[in-house]
Amino acid sequence: MLIICNFGFQANASERIPRIDFEDAAVINVVQALAKSGGFDLVVSGDQTFARSKKATIHLKDATPEEAIEYILRTNGFNYERKGQVLLVSSLPQDLNQTAYKPAVEVITLKYLSAGKAAELLGKIIPSAVFQVGGRANSLIIRGRDSEIDDVKKLLNSIDKLTPQILIESKVMEISQSDSKKLGVSYGNGTFKFITGKETKKTSLSEDINSTLNALIAEGRANVIASPRIATLDNQEAQINIGSRIPFAVPVSTGTTTQWTVDYIDAGVKLKITPQLGQEGYISTFIQPEVSSISEWRTTAAGDFPVISTRNASATVRVKDGESIVIGGLMSESERENVTRVPVLGYIPVLGLLFQNKNTEKEKTEIVFLITPHVI
Repeated sequence: MLIICNFGFQANASERIPRIDFEDAAVINVVQALAKSGGFDLVVSGDQTFARSKKATIHLKDATPEEAIEYILRTNGFNYERKGQVLLVSSLPQDLNQTAYKPAVEVITLKYLSAGKAAELLGKIIPSAVFQVGGRANSLIIRGRDSEIDDVKKLLNSIDKLTPQILIESKVMEISQSDSKKLGVSYGNGTFKFITGKETKKTSLSEDINSTLNALIAEGRANVIASPRIATLDNQEAQINIGSRIPFAVPVSTGTTTQWTVDYIDAGVKLKITPQLGQEGYISTFIQPEVSSISEWRTTAAGDFPVISTRNASATVRVKDGESIVIGGLMSESERENVTRVPVLGYIPVLGLLFQNKNTEKEKTEIVFLITPHVI
């Protein structure tokens, strides 16, 4: 007896289905529904009693209709073959199930890619095969048909490669706003510009920029907060934290008494960098700098608590290996009290106040990040 199910409905057979869930459903009915959604004709031959009575609970994720059909049939005692847009399915009696599908097992030792990541990735690409992480030597155990194992080997040959490392050289500086404007003018002739928000720029930095920055540092008009270096893998985030953990007391009520515990808050400079190596020596870098400091201590009935002022920015920049990136625009304002005295008289206790002049000067400064990625 032959059953031919012809569905005129045409769909995109390559479109992935997010979830496929059936509880104790007839396998052939599930396959018919999936064939219809993929735009296939379905031909079922063999033992129709077995074909109609076979039930299964099915939970699949992110699979095309054909991938789901193949997996369901192979694991439930059916033979399967595709010819064009026609799916040929033959059912076998239960006692012949062992000859319907005899999976092969192979163990592959990976050189660079972790077995866990490989199993996760390949499980999405070839869901009909079974992947398991081996206990030793970063090995991957594969259970599936010979053709599936061959496909896995081809994929692993292309993705199991040494991941490049990228060295991030950075310099965090504090410059007065007036000097930062002068600095901006000095390299306004090139393609460089300050990045102050969420922008993507192709940036080139001429040699005189570093010379200008070094001159400001030598003259004491730029303060280098830190010069950290860190290496990371391609497309992996690197994080640099420079600062301190500030303690403060927190009240904890226990019944009728109040006890105090110590909590901490971080303040300082934080820099997150995710480099991605491209072609022709270009590196696309996603950068998230953040500068935080205590703006005040606020007194409450429960105690004194720090108020943190945070300045941050983000940018994606594409530069060549060894070129520099500058991110600025993280502004802060501080007050400084200046005292001028008349020589000798200005230093006399009490009376000297008459020969002194005090004035408060507000100064705006800018935090500037100089970042240079290198492929190593």
